[in-house]
Amino acid sequence: MTRLPAYPLYLATAFISGLAIATAFTTNLVYQVEIVGLDALQLILVGTVLEATVFIFEVPTGIIADLYSRRLSVIIGFALIGAGLAVEGLVPLFVAVLLGQIIWGLGHTFTSGAHTAWLADEIGEDDLPGALIRGSQFRQAGGLIGIALSVLLAGISRNLPLVVGGSSLAALALLLVLTMPERGFRPSPTGERGTFSSMWNNARDGIRVIRRQSILILILAVTVLYAIASEVLDRLTTPFLLDTITLPSLGPLDPVAWFGLMAFVSIGLSVIVLEVIRRRLDTTDDRAIATTLLAVNIILIAAVAAFAAATNLAFALAMLWLRNPMRRANDPILEAWQNRFIPSRVRATVLSINGQSDAIGQIVGGPLLGALAIASSLRVSFFAAALVMAPVLLIYLWIRRRATLPDLAL
Repeated sequence: MTRLPAYPLYLATAFISGLAIATAFTTNLVYQVEIVGLDALQLILVGTVLEATVFIFEVPTGIIADLYSRRLSVIIGFALIGAGLAVEGLVPLFVAVLLGQIIWGLGHTFTSGAHTAWLADEIGEDDLPGALIRGSQFRQAGGLIGIALSVLLAGISRNLPLVVGGSSLAALALLLVLTMPERGFRPSPTGERGTFSSMWNNARDGIRVIRRQSILILILAVTVLYAIASEVLDRLTTPFLLDTITLPSLGPLDPVAWFGLMAFVSIGLSVIVLEVIRRRLDTTDDRAIATTLLAVNIILIAAVAAFAAATNLAFALAMLWLRNPMRRANDPILEAWQNRFIPSRVRATVLSINGQSDAIGQIVGGPLLGALAIASSLRVSFFAAALVMAPVLLIYLWIRRRATLPDLAL
């Protein structure tokens, strides 16, 4: 099969992977709670195992992508993510869920950094920010279909969304084998790739790039704060709605349809928010980016705190539908901003270091906030998550005042 142009293929990959991930994850926590029988602490531990895997393998796989092939790294990653999801869905045991997280976490480290680095090589750094935001929109659009498919499949059997989503990602990996180009990347000479010293030098170069760019250090700090809070937002929202708020019936529909409806509205709003930002945001203006991120995070943190205080379903849903689009808008803006400061030769490595920082935050923060939920309540854990994220507002305020690239690059 002929290799396809990079940008359309990237958008297609974003759409297909968004569809597959939404299929697997829209009802995944319902599967883990109802079928596997996980409690709040176990739900957090599942995420911690995933993030521990990411922490161990993130930087080594990023270095491999920079030295060998970003295309191959992406293909391996999607195949492993698909396998991990399938393992979790086929065996409804806690140990199988943990094994699935390890496999899919390893796969994530192969795609993390490498996919963005591949795209930058193929289309050029100037077009990268807009492409990342547009790709996020395609991913969300695929997610809209995946949500409906997940609810339909979960109504038949709670494990089916995981199996179908995982199989779809494995099929995507095969499609990329046949169609994904790699024209802009130049691997290291064959004799240097497998040596420990070449890998160490690449990692050291990536660390040097971060140390010389204060903006990259600040983004790492933001990443850690988000990560500490994220396990609560990702893992405990479902039990909070099931046990604290409680969900009424939707006529003859399976109760899992509630989660499909929540996700469908969240993603639809995310696509709209991203489009407004894509049209209006100048991704070469640091002050404008910091101002946008400041506004997004004020809304996000306020929505998390208000969600924690919710006592009825209507208000909880309103805050959920405010919170989730802000989270989805935040990530591509931050990623696009970060990439402006990273040289191509260490791009995957630096992005993987950022991914490792995310893993550290989740490993540290997840169990602590999960234990807080067990010892106190789910409400308290959401309030704590909002407090943890609050310092990012000070970081964005500081960057706005500095405002210029030369200052930020010191």
